[in-house]
Amino acid sequence: MSEIMKEKYSGALPEPVSLKGTEKIVDQMNNGICRLFNNKRKGTGFFVKIPYKKQLLPVLITNNYVINKDDILNNKIISIYLNNDKILKEIKLDNKRKIYINEKYDITIIEIKENEDKLNNKYLEFDDKIINYFALNKKEELNNLNNIYSNESMYILNYNKNNDIFVSYGNILYLNNTELYYQCNIKQGLSGLPILLANNQKLIGIHYNSSKYKYNKGNILIYLIKEFSKITNNIHLIDKEKKINNNFIIGEFDITEDNQNIRIINSYGEFYRENKSFKYEEEYENELEINKCEIRINDELIPFSYFHKFNKKGKYKIKYAFSSNITKTDYMFNNCSSLINIDLSNLNTNNITNMRAMFSECSSLININLSNINTNNVINMRAMFNGCISLRNIDLNNFNTNKVINMSWMFRRCSSLTNIDLSNFNTNNVTNMSYMFSGCSSLTKLNLSNFNADNVVHIIFMLWGCKKLTNNNIMVADDKILKQIKLL
Repeated sequence: MSEIMKEKYSGALPEPVSLKGTEKIVDQMNNGICRLFNNKRKGTGFFVKIPYKKQLLPVLITNNYVINKDDILNNKIISIYLNNDKILKEIKLDNKRKIYINEKYDITIIEIKENEDKLNNKYLEFDDKIINYFALNKKEELNNLNNIYSNESMYILNYNKNNDIFVSYGNILYLNNTELYYQCNIKQGLSGLPILLANNQKLIGIHYNSSKYKYNKGNILIYLIKEFSKITNNIHLIDKEKKINNNFIIGEFDITEDNQNIRIINSYGEFYRENKSFKYEEEYENELEINKCEIRINDELIPFSYFHKFNKKGKYKIKYAFSSNITKTDYMFNNCSSLINIDLSNLNTNNITNMRAMFSECSSLININLSNINTNNVINMRAMFNGCISLRNIDLNNFNTNKVINMSWMFRRCSSLTNIDLSNFNTNNVTNMSYMFSGCSSLTKLNLSNFNADNVVHIIFMLWGCKKLTNNNIMVADDKILKQIKLL
């Protein structure tokens, strides 16, 4: 090893590898390690091929800090600088790539499209023991990796301030589930670097924490690769440390065709983009709250998304978990036409003020559990169940409508409803009842005797299209509503 190369090494243990090994390290740095630039964010990444569906898939591994969920969802373009290429290369983060994001361990894994990306990169090699271990599933085998790697010598690759190759040597102390503990002379702020064995220069983990105490921390990559191997249909997996699973909704979707792309959740943002209107900007701004949602399809975690493509037809359970007490659910499930059942009994609705069009156009919805819903603070229920043409029964006994101002279109085109109990509805503050029951063609009776329309300004076509309602099967006490009966 030359004197120049010696100066570029850090740490005294273990002894430097052979000259041949050093040359391989230089080659790894020049071809397998890259620097990433994402606006003001920058960091290090490395290339490796990981087992995926009986093949080796080329990927880029870096920190979640450098490339995160929002970058993926917004199809960001990131810049990559390889030491063996003086030109910055750019790749677009789109949903054609398989991508795994783990926020808990600050990891992002991105599939590399070799023909499209043209990065001219080579790949770090996994240690053979890691690859063999990948096939093991038994829990009793988890300790084997600890026995294999404890007390092994390792090193971490990086660049110094002058862009020289920099290698920090150390010893592995032990493994604990996904975490790798080691002694290594490495500075803080250098997470995202590859951890390699000194004896064969092969990859085993990724560094994420430097400590001034007795040990540093990294992640053994085998666990992350196992999670990556579960990806189907280029779904992005996101780990949010399960902090948001106590406030959730469970829906069941009936997918009737293979390769069907459906809407699974909605929000103001999508509504705005479709209508290109600023008119409702202040009233429907629940975008941030919906984006805090964690979505699981049959227990597989995916990021927030308006649409999802299902490979095979069938029934799918989808769980929506929220990180905080949401205040608006307007348009949340608007146009979820494949939704057949939904359970809101575990959703905290105490602070919700706007439920406008929450289930609008859920044309396949048959059952809805509202048993624990709290509507004490809701002021807008416009079109809440509009177009739920398959809904035969709905239990509204827990609805508190004391503060509701807008009930227009609330049950419009609920054409399968035969009866609806509104005996606990308080309409003292309601100003708009237009089209409230319009198109409820199967209603055979309706008791509105407790409805107060004193403050109602808009009431046009409230009962229009209710073909089976007559003076004999509808009870009304308010004159404004009585006039609507005459229009039947």
